Formats: sequence, C-alpha cells, structure tokens
Amino acid sequence: MIRVFILCILACSSCASKGPAPFVHQQTVDEVAAPEMKRTQHFQKLVGRGAIEFTWSDENGNHKEQGELDFWKQGNSVSLRVTKLGELLAWFGGEGKDFWFFNLMEDEPTLRIGGKQGMFNDIDVALVLLGLVPVPECNATVKDGVFRSIDKTSRTWSATYSIEDNRPLHISMRSGKHKAEATHIEGIRVEIDNLHELHWPITGGNIDIRDNQGNTEIKIIFSSLSTIVEDEPMERVFDLEFLKNALKPVHIMRGE
Repeated sequence: MIRVFILCILACSSCASKGPAPFVHQQTVDEVAAPEMKRTQHFQKLVGRGAIEFTWSDENGNHKEQGELDFWKQGNSVSLRVTKLGELLAWFGGEGKDFWFFNLMEDEPTLRIGGKQGMFNDIDVALVLLGLVPVPECNATVKDGVFRSIDKTSRTWSATYSIEDNRPLHISMRSGKHKAEATHIEGIRVEIDNLHELHWPITGGNIDIRDNQGNTEIKIIFSSLSTIVEDEPMERVFDLEFLKNALKPVHIMRGE
C-alpha cells in the first residue's frame, strides 16, 4: 500500500513538471533601439583616459604595442594618442573613411593616410564598435535578445545589450569578407556635467576589438570618460595639418 502511494506521488510530480514553459518577453526593435539612443545621446563630445594594447599587420610584418591612452571624440571624429613612460608612440584619428595613423615607434616616423588599417579605415564603424553611437537601425529585427540590422551600405550588424544598464555586451559587423567585432567586458560610467554620478550613462570600459583587415586587435581599458571637455585641446587633436607640423613625420604614405 505504501509503495502504491509513493508511486502515485511520483506520477503526479512528473505530470506537474510538464506544465507550460514560463513566458519570455520578446523585445521589439524600439525597446532595444530607444534605450541605446538615449544612452549615447550625451556622447557628442568626450574625453577619456586609460590603457591600450594593439596589434596590427602591414607590409613590414606584424606589430604589437601597449601604452597609456588619451582619447577624444567630437561628433563623428576621433583622436587617440598613445604614450609609454612619457614617450609618444602613436596617434590615430580621423572621421568617416578619412583616417590617419602616426607611427612614431620606427626610426623614421611615418604618417599613413587612408588605406586598410583595420578598424581605423572606417571611423564610423569604430564608433559603433566602441558603443559610442547606436548600431544602425535599417531593416532591424530582434530575436532572442540579439539586435540585427542591415544598413544602407549592406553591412550586417548584430548586437547584444545588458538588461540591467543597457550597455553593449557584444557588437559585430560583416561586409563581404570583412568582419569586425567588439566584446565589452566591463562597463564604466560617463561623467556628465551637473548630473549626479548615479545617473551617469554606462558604456564599455573594458573593450576587446578584432578586425580581420590588417589583422588588427585592440584592447582598451578606460579609467575615465567624461563629456566635460572645456579644458581639452579639442581644436588641435583633430587637426591633421597641425599634428603634421608638430610631429614632423619623415615619411607620408597614402593608402589605397
């Protein structure tokens, strides 16, 4: 009798476990895109400090370097200065598809303008991968928490975001054989003037970027990011002619 009673309990338990699966809300495109637009709307002008490690390949072989990072953003332009123990190693920058790279690690400093140097051959792509502008929304869909879209130039994007604070977790872009992706390991709050830090937006603070053009890998760890740029040399750090006169590269090479 006891055995029959136990079997009945087990049978009931088995039936109960086969109930309907819990409801999982499927996000809409607007539910993903709207918070991302709100999060990045403050990032028109930025200054950041931190550390960077980067590897790349060119006609002279493979290269790897690391150092302290100074980062500036203004609109769709970026400027990144890399130093090590006070010595200037490199300076990247540009806007859109117009980019430049001062390589000061060689015996004869070189300025490369344009060409295919990984993420820096398209600043617009770099800004999306860094999580500082939204992923394009053209032909967008959301499924299982992954935001996907195909932009006006037929590039395919995918992105996932943190439910807790809306910051990016992973962003990727494909265009033919070109693939670039960024993994956002940790977040950082971006300082906003006259706003309590508890309300500062969060973006990627520890980011790994890979780009198969130029075999480029970049690791960035921001120690600070701020929208307060009044005391920053914003007019100079984006001015290529000014930097050419200041850094005096021996060779100027234009990519194709």
